[in-house]
Amino acid sequence: MGRCCRLVALLLLAVVALAAARVLLWRQADDAERVAAKATYLDGLAARAGGRRPGPNVVLVLFDDLGYGDLGVYGRGGAGDAIRTPHLDRLAAEGALFRNAYATSPYCSGSRAGLLTGRYAVRSGLDHVVQAPWTWRDLLLRLGGRNRRLPLEEITIAEALQAAGWETAIVGKWHLGDFSPSLPHERGFDSFFGLLHSNDQGRPALRRNGEVVEAHPIDQETLTRRYTDEALAFLGRPRERPFFLYLPHTFPHVPLHAAADRRGRSPAGLYGDVVEELDDSVGRLAAELSARGLAGDTLLLVTSDNGPWFQGSPGGTRGRKFDVFEGGMRVPLVAWWPGRIAAGRVIDEPVMGIDIFPTLLELAGLPPPTDRVIDGESLAPLLAGTGGLAREALLFFQIDKLRAVRAGRFKYHDRQRLLYGNPMGWPLAPFTPRGPWLFDLAADPDESYDVTERYPAEAARLRALLEAKRREMAEDRRGWW
Repeated sequence: MGRCCRLVALLLLAVVALAAARVLLWRQADDAERVAAKATYLDGLAARAGGRRPGPNVVLVLFDDLGYGDLGVYGRGGAGDAIRTPHLDRLAAEGALFRNAYATSPYCSGSRAGLLTGRYAVRSGLDHVVQAPWTWRDLLLRLGGRNRRLPLEEITIAEALQAAGWETAIVGKWHLGDFSPSLPHERGFDSFFGLLHSNDQGRPALRRNGEVVEAHPIDQETLTRRYTDEALAFLGRPRERPFFLYLPHTFPHVPLHAAADRRGRSPAGLYGDVVEELDDSVGRLAAELSARGLAGDTLLLVTSDNGPWFQGSPGGTRGRKFDVFEGGMRVPLVAWWPGRIAAGRVIDEPVMGIDIFPTLLELAGLPPPTDRVIDGESLAPLLAGTGGLAREALLFFQIDKLRAVRAGRFKYHDRQRLLYGNPMGWPLAPFTPRGPWLFDLAADPDESYDVTERYPAEAARLRALLEAKRREMAEDRRGWW
């Protein structure tokens, strides 16, 4: 018996030692061939730009965990009068409102990877949440050999615009890597002011470019205001070149914080105070663009990285952050460009964060890279009112698993394990297999009623499409040409 116990102990010790070695020796590798192809592409953009003035200016505002229903302009099932968002509501009335816009992923990092590269997050291997270094969740990522930063071979929209002559800046939360070569100033941004992670991860520190300017614990109550002031300072600089300002706010991700003079104003509590301060931030940006005569030359886009988490309204849709149901994936999207986007445009065609990359390339007159799949499609025809999109369907991933597809009014979910409920308060909640389902989102936007029996041909078509896309991803996940 004693010998058996010693053998078991030695085996366990060996397993622990192997796991520790894997964690300590973990290294993320980049694809040298594709890095070289990327450099060639970016050099080509620089040569193409030449001495001409490219354009337009772009301001991209990204909220963190803002619900589809948190803005007054989205109406049904939303926050109603509990949260007042007059500035965003006005921009939507003066520009375009997308009613079927989706994040690329129901997770922070994956959504941002898709937004900046125009590719599904699974292609970059950043389809999960990047964790603060040497936390237990980070150790699990290392143990599993998962990517901890955006691979160098991926091309961000900031890198493309920077190469073509734009002045670029990021103010806010990065969350695509906390070490070289995937820090913000290494991925196409001339300047960075903000956090590398979510405000609940590790020991958040405020950085300017590569330097810590405020160590942990930072004053989170003033983050939204400081981000906005920094963004306004960037807009106010004299310049000859067009600019790309990326403003990924920290909030309303938890823990929630609002400026002292903003607290207690909203009937929706602290969450409402936070969202109303964010609305004011966007209002200040739009006012600055107008005051400086830049509004007619600047596309302002406002969206969220995924649906709401513990608080916030999914706008009457099913699910929340981490779900591929509508509540986890459908997000606000407002586009404002006076004189270029007709006031009051309401766009119902399904779009996704992956569409931002090709949209900005087209508006800038720049070609897309030819050595890789760009999953997104330019929204320029929708913004101009001159046409629609050509794609067959949008894909919905949970981490690296393809779970659902949407084509037109229909959305198909495969059979998957879903939370059944936890009335006993067990430490591990039970999950049970459910589905597959076909939902008619035109009649049932909250995905409550399976219509497979009514539309069997549509269910069979989308099931076949989902399975075909799974095979395609299995054969060439990275999407290289």
